[in-house]
This record gives sequence, C-alpha cells and structure tokens, in this order.
Amino acid sequence: MKPDKVIRSKHRKKTIAIEVTEEGEVVLRVPLNTKDVEIERIILKNKDWIKKKRVEILSKAKITRKEFKEGEKFLFLGREYPLKAIKPQDKPLKFSREGFVLSDRHLEVAKEIFVKWYKDKAKRIISERVKFYAKRCSLPYDRVRITSANKRWGSCSKRGNLNFSYRLIMAPLSVIDYVVVHELCHIKERNHSRNFWKLVESIMPDYKTYKDYLKNNGYLLRI
Repeated sequence: MKPDKVIRSKHRKKTIAIEVTEEGEVVLRVPLNTKDVEIERIILKNKDWIKKKRVEILSKAKITRKEFKEGEKFLFLGREYPLKAIKPQDKPLKFSREGFVLSDRHLEVAKEIFVKWYKDKAKRIISERVKFYAKRCSLPYDRVRITSANKRWGSCSKRGNLNFSYRLIMAPLSVIDYVVVHELCHIKERNHSRNFWKLVESIMPDYKTYKDYLKNNGYLLRI
C-alpha cells in the first residue's frame, strides 16, 4: 500500500501524521528529510487502521450522496426538507416549510442549483450572525465570504476576513453560531491556545456540544 499523497513540511516539523480524506485518499505529512523507506514502514505499520478508516469514510460518503428525485431529503438549518416535486416553474428552485420544488428544465444541473441556493442563504444568515457576535463581543472584522470548502468550516485571515463553507448552513443555527464565534475569536487569538479556547468559552460556555456535533455529523452536511 502506498499513500496517495506525501506532504513534506518545509518547517521544523518532527511529527508524522496520516489522514484519510473524505474522498478516501491517504495523505501522509512528514518532515522534509524523511526517507522513502521510512514512509513505507509507516504505511505498513498503520495499514489496518488505514483500511478501516477508508471503509468508514467511503461508507459515509455513500450514505450522504444525494439523488435529485422526489422524496430525497435535504438539510437546512438542522432540519430535513423533502424534494416535493420536479415540475415546470418560473424559478429553478423554490423552498417552503413543506420542502423544495425543482424546475424540470434544470434537473440536469440540480446539484449546482442547490449549491447556489445554499450559498445565497449562507451569505445572508451567516453574515447576520457574524454582525451580531462581533458587536456583542467587540471583535471587529473586515468582510464575510462564503466558500465551497470541504475540509474547513471556517477560517480567519490576518486582515480579519472571515470565510465560511456554504455546507455550514445545513447545520442547526447554534452550530453555525459556534463556528462564527470560533472564527471571530481568531481575530484576537491567532492560534488554538488555551487563551483562545477560554475566549470561546467566555462567549459560548457550551461550545463543546456544537464542536462535537460537527465532528460526529459533519459528513451529513453535503449534497
């Protein structure tokens, strides 16, 4: 067994890390001067864990793969809504409390239509939550951007630009708030130090509940 990708750190990193991505790829992060024979030894030593992890991840991917047909369910703010109908209509996608209605003319690009809808909702709702917590906690930011990131729920640049994955809008609002608070706190504390987590906790005492939600259910937040 060989890793799909080997990332050699240019920094003085001494630790070695193995990751199985959501696509089932094996990524190995090693110090810059690690020899190929050592990489082979590491992979061989951990082959059982890698196989188990790949099966687990690919099984989750199969569960969450959406079919754009009537009855399929889609998450929005923590609730599932069915695709009620596929029929002629003036808009590509309509949404109500009863569910989604997709235009039959846009069936071939249904995924792109849903992603656009999610991004539009994410931009409005997440921007509102950022504005609320930034004012409440006196943590000024520059701007909010919605991305298509698959691995990171959010990020904060040195200039105070906040980025959030559109997938986050599928989670409950309390989980969205946690990620918003998390990234805003990075404006003051740039790393994940003890001081950083203390700051997060001072704003959101039960943040661990929402952090665990993403860890355990994040794979469901996709289409």
